[in-house]
Amino acid sequence: MKNSRKLGMSTRIFLAFMLLLFSLSIPLTIEHGSAFSTPPTTESSPIKSQAQPPANLIQADGWSDNFDSYATGVPLQGLGGWKGWDNNPASSALTTDVQAISTPNSVDIEVAADLVHEYTGYTSGEWIYTAWQYIPEDFAGESYFILLNQYADGGSSNNWSVQVNFNSTTNQVLNTGATGGSLPLIKGAWVELRVEIDLTNDTCAFYYGGQLLYSGTWTEEVSGLGISNLAAVDLFANNASSIYYDDLSLLAPPILLYLPLIMK
Repeated sequence: MKNSRKLGMSTRIFLAFMLLLFSLSIPLTIEHGSAFSTPPTTESSPIKSQAQPPANLIQADGWSDNFDSYATGVPLQGLGGWKGWDNNPASSALTTDVQAISTPNSVDIEVAADLVHEYTGYTSGEWIYTAWQYIPEDFAGESYFILLNQYADGGSSNNWSVQVNFNSTTNQVLNTGATGGSLPLIKGAWVELRVEIDLTNDTCAFYYGGQLLYSGTWTEEVSGLGISNLAAVDLFANNASSIYYDDLSLLAPPILLYLPLIMK
């Protein structure tokens, strides 16, 4: 009985040791979020969800601006990397508290506003550009949301990748690029603009209020002969009345990180 009991204890120790080695050898499981693999449905609400992200959601380094660190009613020229087209202060835009999805401020893109923010280092991989947009019920004119793959102040080689038109006459959102595509214009509510960009595989998909406006290439959709680079955003009023933008961001798709489960 003593020998049998000692053998049982040894076996238990051996099994516990092997289980420990096995648990330590299991790699972390990385599971990509659904931003690129599963497009949103046409039933997605255009109103921003207030739900908090999961605790295990890890976001790659990127850029964001909600305009709330600036004073209200000031021009953005020279603030936070913002400037007017060609670095012209007359083409800048004002912060405002007339509308805001994150208080107190948004930016008012109206009349002469042609507001630019440049980026560096975005030359490969997957990225999501998000902007929240509010179009008032009395909006008049045609205004544009633009992303460029090449931009320089006064540059002759500026190259457009995304150019979407918001038109009060037709009450439509229109892709002016080669792929085309249109959706009904949404007024009086905050609407998500989301551009899913894969610079490695040269693809780009634009979603308006959760609905796909178009899917095409990054380098050939608008100007053509572009490069794998995200150079700038341009919020262009084109002499139209006010459209408000808030909570802009340029981020990698979310990655969910799960730790292995260790049983005791």
